[in-house]
Amino acid sequence: MYSFNQPGFATLGNENIYYDLNENIPGDVDEIGKDSVDNESSQPSKYASWKQSNISDRNKVTHVGFLKVHKAGSTTMQNLFFRFGLKHKLNIAIPKRGNHLFNKNPTIRPKYSSHYDIFACHTVYKPAWFSSLLPDNTIRIAIIREPFDRMVSAAYYNRDVWNKTYLKNVPTTNFIQNLVQYPEKYETSYFSPTKNSMGKDFGFTQDTAKSSASISHYMQELDKDFALVMVTEMIDHSLVLMRRLLNWSIADIIYLPTNAHPHEKIELTDKEWKKFRKTNFIDIAIYDYFYAAFKRKVEHAGKDLTDEVNFFQNCLAKVRLFCDAKNEPFVDFERSKWDDAFRITRDACTWMNTDELAFISQLRELYH
Repeated sequence: MYSFNQPGFATLGNENIYYDLNENIPGDVDEIGKDSVDNESSQPSKYASWKQSNISDRNKVTHVGFLKVHKAGSTTMQNLFFRFGLKHKLNIAIPKRGNHLFNKNPTIRPKYSSHYDIFACHTVYKPAWFSSLLPDNTIRIAIIREPFDRMVSAAYYNRDVWNKTYLKNVPTTNFIQNLVQYPEKYETSYFSPTKNSMGKDFGFTQDTAKSSASISHYMQELDKDFALVMVTEMIDHSLVLMRRLLNWSIADIIYLPTNAHPHEKIELTDKEWKKFRKTNFIDIAIYDYFYAAFKRKVEHAGKDLTDEVNFFQNCLAKVRLFCDAKNEPFVDFERSKWDDAFRITRDACTWMNTDELAFISQLRELYH
């Protein structure tokens, strides 16, 4: 277990501030200059521009509701939101037990104020419940993954790690092909980890998925709720768009991939692909709708987005080398057209490599 007396892992703004996680983390403009957080007034509208904001006018969004979609790179995102919450001394909504948070689950009470600031645990999306937990100006963000890749990842993970009975019953030879070809034999539930799982996470029910019209209607409601739906296959573009939306720094979106379970590439025949699309019709609809919306955001952001993504990826490569080397105490990044200079320390690597359950356990200790 990691203690909360480790020095901080990134600098803020122009002043290269260091902090201890047991101490009051700087949060007002007098302490940290122009790179500040404002829990009440810094939240942008949902339709904030995807263009680069002015570095010298940075008030970070601190109210974020993240829908953690299973097997879509969401644990990496959760780690990022948890670290941001710790860094800025925010209230992160976590369950008293386990790592899933539903409206009937008891939550750890907010420590620093009367409300939660960050939601990033596994759940089933319910708009009214999100609204009851988080301030009105909360920015809601989700993530999606190409449905077949997501299903394959979920199938192996839930069979080999969680020993799901229905997946254990599928022959290991041509495992994925059998699962796709015979859903009536293996996929008997309306939702499962390998059948319309994204749909369940987004709050779809049999009623809202009963027809093309009802799916389209609910999708439009989701589109109104979520300011950004990220795409796993374009995670770095997604993070830069999120950084701009939330007015965060590049240091805030640095990450190391977590909970990755590589698997062999699977090829489907045209007949199998047609069967898969029929079985996972909700996930297909979600991905098609929000991927198109994401591409429009990328196009609107223009070439400057591509340049920032390239810069960001260079930063990530440098961080990964630094964390793997385990010799120098920190790595510095110079000021760029998109952000001020910042520093990542050795403790940042520790937190980025902290798994979900250990991180939640640490948060429980902090909040009690």
